[in-house]
Formats: sequence, structure tokens, C-alpha cells
Amino acid sequence: MTIVSFVTGALLLVVIIGVAVYGWVTLPPDARVPVHRGLGSYQSFVPKTVGLITWPAVGVLLFAFLVAVVEHASKRDHAGPGAVPLILFPVVLAIIAASEWGAIATARRHGTHRQP
Repeated sequence: MTIVSFVTGALLLVVIIGVAVYGWVTLPPDARVPVHRGLGSYQSFVPKTVGLITWPAVGVLLFAFLVAVVEHASKRDHAGPGAVPLILFPVVLAIIAASEWGAIATARRHGTHRQP
């Protein structure tokens, strides 16, 4: 299960970075991208560069945490509950990828509309 979580997480991280590159190429230079800043704050619009760096940065941090957890769980003397909880990391990365895609779609719909 740890290898499956790790490989799936790596593929999802590539997808997150690919979506950011897609947004970089397709959005106008003055676009504003929504980012999450906690619960209920999806309408926090930031400049394109900041938004398109934030999404992959969160993905990389989460993936690094996944690698650290997998490394710890793979030790011989690890007495934890097993690898089953590791499936949560790829699920969260998939949610980040879907949210990032939605953020780019929202930025495209709003054009240069600026939020306070």
C-alpha cells in the first residue's frame, strides 16, 4: 500500500504542476486566481503568479509529508497501525488538483475582475 500511495501521490503532484503550467499559458497576465486560505475563503483572489505558485507549493509540501510518513512507516521497528491511512494523502492531492482546476476555470470566467 505504501508504494501505491507514493506512486499515486507522485503522479498527482505531476498533474498539479501540469495544471499550473496550463493556467500559466492560458490565463491572461493580469488574471487573478482564487486560492483557499482556510475554510470558507475560496474567494481570496491573488495575482496569477502567486496563485499558480501556491497550488503546486501546497502539493509539494503535502507530497514531502507523504514521503516522510512512508519513510517512517517502512522502518522495521515501526509499531503504527499500518499503511492503510497512507491512502488519504493521494486523496487529498486529488482534491487539490481538482480545486486548482476549478480555480483556473473561475479565474477564466472572472477575467480581470478584481475582488477586494
